[in-house]
Amino acid sequence: MDTRMQSTLARLHQAANREILTIAKGLAKGIFRPLQPEDMKDAYIAMSREQGEVMVRLIQENHCTNIVEFGTSFGISTLYLAAGAKETGGKVITTELLPEKCAVAQKNFEEAGAADIIDLREGDAMQTLRDCPADIDFLVLDGWNDLYLPLLKMLEPKFKKGCIVITDNTNFPSAKPFLNYIRNHPNYTSEQLPTDKGGTEKSVWLGNRTL
Repeated sequence: MDTRMQSTLARLHQAANREILTIAKGLAKGIFRPLQPEDMKDAYIAMSREQGEVMVRLIQENHCTNIVEFGTSFGISTLYLAAGAKETGGKVITTELLPEKCAVAQKNFEEAGAADIIDLREGDAMQTLRDCPADIDFLVLDGWNDLYLPLLKMLEPKFKKGCIVITDNTNFPSAKPFLNYIRNHPNYTSEQLPTDKGGTEKSVWLGNRTL
């Protein structure tokens, strides 16, 4: 990882580590109504450094080049994907619902020297990722948990055999339908990774097989 990327990630991780109060304020809005993405518009809700390094290693070891991410936020996880893609000659497509977060993430990508390999798409992921190219070989699900399963099913026809799916926050109850599907489907192998942030699932698409 080059010095520009390292410097940007160090700054972003420092900011994310100071956001306990910001997250608490966002969660408090869900006491009397369902939480909305806008409730977390100021929060990183970021993957940890360990999770990021695991993704970089997996991308490099498996020579992944067609990388897709759901849930950019301010771009921490995306930059780790870009670091891996730089080594494999790949590209990253990522999507974020909130325009405020997109604007900040794009500046972070430029600061890190990775904007040329990141395609940031603003809007509803069910629309922005619909036209992803085929042969996806690395997918990250790190957004609103209710969308994990419908997004996975939408993108499955575009998976390359051996596609790796990394899913964050699977310890939340809203991720249960996704876990039930991917852990019991004959076309996947799936396991929880022992990372410092709980609820990280690694799944591998085995290709279309007889159901």
